[in-house]
Amino acid sequence: MRLDGPGITAISAQIIDLYQRCYAAPPWSETPEQLGRYPAKLAAGVAKPGFSALTTTDDADRLTGVCYGWPTPDELSGNRVYDALVTAFGLPAATALTRGAFEVVELFVHPGHQGQGIGARLLDGMTADRPSAWLITDPGAPAAGLYRRLGWREAGPLPAGFYPQSRASVFTLTRPDV
Repeated sequence: MRLDGPGITAISAQIIDLYQRCYAAPPWSETPEQLGRYPAKLAAGVAKPGFSALTTTDDADRLTGVCYGWPTPDELSGNRVYDALVTAFGLPAATALTRGAFEVVELFVHPGHQGQGIGARLLDGMTADRPSAWLITDPGAPAAGLYRRLGWREAGPLPAGFYPQSRASVFTLTRPDV
């Protein structure tokens, strides 16, 4: 189901619960403090211009997957993620990677429903009508294999320590026919 900010806000408790199930486990192994910051991160995200989300549910209407993001702004400053992009790639290259691109901020699937194609459907649904998109993940995480199978390319690593528990790399997708 495609949702905007108010739609996501209405189910935020379910999203937060699913996030905690997914990110408390390896490879992310987020600390209780990190997991506790997610509700504020979600609330700030839904307020971003162009915010868009897709969700999936099972037959009992329980949330099984979430993917959301927004178009990357032209100004890449004053934000931890954008600052890391500029540090890693330099301003001209970071701008080239993100200008006009959709930023996939989160994609997570309930552990009991992984391996069923939910993540691929969510990601394809979020990016199908966009000429380019990017996201950040651990290049060794199982999700990175999914991204590669779907045609995403690893652009390069972010500075060490960007994500304390693992490595972080930028992955990009370009669809010249869109």
